[in-house]
Amino acid sequence: MTKVTRSGTHHSATQHSGTTDWTPIRESSLLDLVSQSVKQMDDEVRHLWKAVKLPQPELWQQHPWGDEGCGFWVVAVFGRTCVYYNDISAGFCQSTFRHWGSIDRYTKDDPRLEDLLSRCLLTEIA
Repeated sequence: MTKVTRSGTHHSATQHSGTTDWTPIRESSLLDLVSQSVKQMDDEVRHLWKAVKLPQPELWQQHPWGDEGCGFWVVAVFGRTCVYYNDISAGFCQSTFRHWGSIDRYTKDDPRLEDLLSRCLLTEIA
């Protein structure tokens, strides 16, 4: 398996006449965000996180939105759903996937991982 790496030291997105210029987040910065989120999780959400998180974040493709930055970092998977960090909107999102390594749809979701996972728990309970 070939590991794809990204350049850039931070993430940002700016809109210029209909196109988005963005610098993808580095894995180390993503891991810091995830670590901060885990500290904010209550016990129930932390239990879910431990069950669904990937051992290491993986870059997955999402065409066309993720093309410029080599994809988006996926941090967790449950069933046919992945949780990924959207560098463009600077938030954690979820999407279905049909093939490992390919995010089906682009979404803009919660900026915080713990909020997204809390919502997933509420959906499961309902």
